[in-house]
Amino acid sequence: MSSAFQETYNLKELDRNGFITVIYNRYGKKLYSYAMHSWKLDEDAAWDLIYKTIYRVTESYAGYTFESEEKFASFIFRIFINYLRNHYRDHKGEKEFEFSAIDDADLSSKQSAEQEAAPSAKMKALNEVLDGMEDWERMLLLMRSEGMAYSEIAAYIDKPANQLKVYYQRLKEQLQKKLNERS
Repeated sequence: MSSAFQETYNLKELDRNGFITVIYNRYGKKLYSYAMHSWKLDEDAAWDLIYKTIYRVTESYAGYTFESEEKFASFIFRIFINYLRNHYRDHKGEKEFEFSAIDDADLSSKQSAEQEAAPSAKMKALNEVLDGMEDWERMLLLMRSEGMAYSEIAAYIDKPANQLKVYYQRLKEQLQKKLNERS
């Protein structure tokens, strides 16, 4: 079938189920990987959001025009991100509830034990490596680890947003290399 070489948004000859199948085959694994690795969702929640996204795209894509397959992929990804954010917002209180179920006596004994324990050798090595970095490098590592977008980080760091990804990857490799050398 010629649909394998045609842009997804131009597959007008397919029926609804055929179009859903094409979207699933082209984007399902990418969305699944993103949900599992970036958002740490469980498998069932990830697939539920992927199916919601696919059905939403199927219902609404005809009302838009796309310049390229990349623009269409961005459209799908944006819908998926919105579902992920809604899921996170709706379920973030559940984890807090799990923690509040811990007995107060257990919590206070664990906290006192943690305070008495000296920092581990790995933590000391990490702090030493971080102390050797420039301020903007530490800020980049911290902000990116909190999930901030590079465009947002660029507002705080005097570096171009399109280069921050490269800097971040290099800093992670440098940090890991130095920590491995000290172990």
